[in-house]
Amino acid sequence: MHVVEEFFDRSTCRRLIEEIRRGETSAALTYGKGVSGVIDERTRKVFRAAVSSALMTEVTTRLVAYLPRLRDHFDLPVSTIEEPQFLWYRPGSFFVAHQDGNTKMIQLESDRLRRISLSVFLNQQDEAGSANCYSGGSLVFTDRMTGERREVQGETGKLVAFRSELTHEVTPIESGDRFAIVTWCRIVG
Repeated sequence: MHVVEEFFDRSTCRRLIEEIRRGETSAALTYGKGVSGVIDERTRKVFRAAVSSALMTEVTTRLVAYLPRLRDHFDLPVSTIEEPQFLWYRPGSFFVAHQDGNTKMIQLESDRLRRISLSVFLNQQDEAGSANCYSGGSLVFTDRMTGERREVQGETGKLVAFRSELTHEVTPIESGDRFAIVTWCRIVG
């Protein structure tokens, strides 16, 4: 796992959240059960926001610029980043335990080349329910062999990068709204 505190500064995170709130949202799709994505709220219940092309370019450019450090840290020849997803988890939202790629459990050709998954927290996790924070919604990693669980605390601007074959989940949001950006680094096929 690779963690970067304040990958985006607080003012950038506030601006990103504002655009997510203003953007058109739709239920995020779940893949793996066919060629195209489906809405399956038993597996993944979260909203994906459409953002401006300028914001998409800004975020993508920042992530691509960080790609060499990810290559070095994970010792993987990743060369591209998928289009980032801007996510809005509301109370009751979650994503069950899953893998993103590079495992025999993933059958989609589009996900076969994923090697590194990225998640950027845009706001703070705070179980006390402070303003502009959320409770619940933990990013949890589980070792399928040992059952060991590791929970990552959401902090404004924090980037978490991990191998795409790791089992992870987002636990249900209890209160507040959780904002995040996710994407995947791929090798050339």
